[in-house]
Amino acid sequence: MAFYFDISKGDKLMSKINLRDISLRAKQWDHPAKGLFKYAESMKINGQDILKLPKKNREHYCISLVSLALMEDSKLDWWINIPAKDPPDGLIMTLIKEKDGFKSHMREIEVVEHINKSSGLFDIIKNKMVEKSYEPNMILACLLLTPDFYDLKKLSEKLLNIKSSLNHIFIVFSGIPLNNEDTTEDQLKTTFTMVQLLPKYETKTFNYKSYLEDFMKRYNDGQESRLIENNQIYFGTTNKKYNK
Repeated sequence: MAFYFDISKGDKLMSKINLRDISLRAKQWDHPAKGLFKYAESMKINGQDILKLPKKNREHYCISLVSLALMEDSKLDWWINIPAKDPPDGLIMTLIKEKDGFKSHMREIEVVEHINKSSGLFDIIKNKMVEKSYEPNMILACLLLTPDFYDLKKLSEKLLNIKSSLNHIFIVFSGIPLNNEDTTEDQLKTTFTMVQLLPKYETKTFNYKSYLEDFMKRYNDGQESRLIENNQIYFGTTNKKYNK
């Protein structure tokens, strides 16, 4: 994996969690593309203006994009849950098959948005880093909504000097790094990039179209969600042909 999760304060941030512990946090986990479909529906209702969307919808959108970037990077399935109450704004996890059953890696996500001038991005993230103490497994995901030129490598270097319990920080945005010249104009419409700022600098660009197709295939098979209960894993679906 390009994206990096290290060991901090004695806690393995990607440590394996058994299914019983996962189910205590959330019993239903959805394919991240489901959040993109909800985002598209909400955009239609709100005149294609993302800033008019309810804040919870934009957070769901951001968490979905983060999960898809992790899927692209790790080649594993990642699933999301949006709690009714925050914090956290969302949960993401992946399931790993082992000899004694399934184990999971799980992360909590705090979402912040940047909607003003590019020069203010550092302060937006810095304020989040110093405003309070976070749980060791929390990551910060910044949804970048202002079209502009950003030196994210320089931003990463500046953030290294800030003491914070937030040790894993990502930015996700529509578009590509300037050094990526292989994306066509048509592909740009469905292409996103996630950049890890801390603890090290990494980038991953992905096209979400293939993940929408993957979601629809799973939906048609009645398998677009995972249900976890009593140390067991089931498939879940909203497809009516499986819910008669």
